[in-house]
Parts: sequence; structure tokens; C-alpha cells
Amino acid sequence: MIPEKMLEVLKNEGVVAIVTQGQEVHVVNTWNSYIKITEEGTLLIPAGSMNKTEENIKKKDKVLVTIGSREVEGFHSMGTGFLIKGTGEFSYEGEDYDIMKESFPWMRAVLRIKPSEIKQTL
Repeated sequence: MIPEKMLEVLKNEGVVAIVTQGQEVHVVNTWNSYIKITEEGTLLIPAGSMNKTEENIKKKDKVLVTIGSREVEGFHSMGTGFLIKGTGEFSYEGEDYDIMKESFPWMRAVLRIKPSEIKQTL
């Protein structure tokens, strides 16, 4: 279940960090506005390149994601963020791919992240 506060964060622009691990830790960024969430709570992220991320996920599908916005009230003041732990996979076809391709014609794949834990950090 995606927390309401996180959905509010995604309505405001901010940077997203996606962390994977292969032989080395790798971090790639995207934007809050690029993330779509399925009814099941899976995060869909368009991948233009993300080649190292894809390579790492093939070896180990564990993913960490951070998102945030200064425009949403946090625990003590304006600004909040979330740490998402989950598993990732890349898709190159199917319904999720088709939906994302309409909004992001430049993408080559969709990164699907299934959260196992979502924690508000600020």
C-alpha cells in the first residue's frame, strides 16, 4: 500500500534516486513526475538508458529508491521524503510498457519496482 503522503510527494516535482548493486553500487536519477503507480502499488519508471541499473538488476533484483519534495509537509516542517525498498525488473512489452510509452515516447523499457517497505524519512 502506497502512503497518501507519498502520493502527495509524487504530485510535486523532485529528484528520485534509484540505487542498485552489481559488482559496484550504482545510482541513477529520474523525476517524481515520471513515476506512475499501478493499482497493485508497483512503481513504473521510464528507462531511456539506465543500462548499468538494468545490468545490476539482472544479477540482484533488490532496489532502493528515495523520493522527496520540499512542497509537502513533513514530520516537523515543510519538506518530506521516502525510502522505498523493493525488487525491480525491466519490461519491454505489455500493458505497463504500452501505458508508459504513451507518456514517454523516448523510453526503451519500463523499470517496474515492487515495494516491500516504504518509510517516511523526513
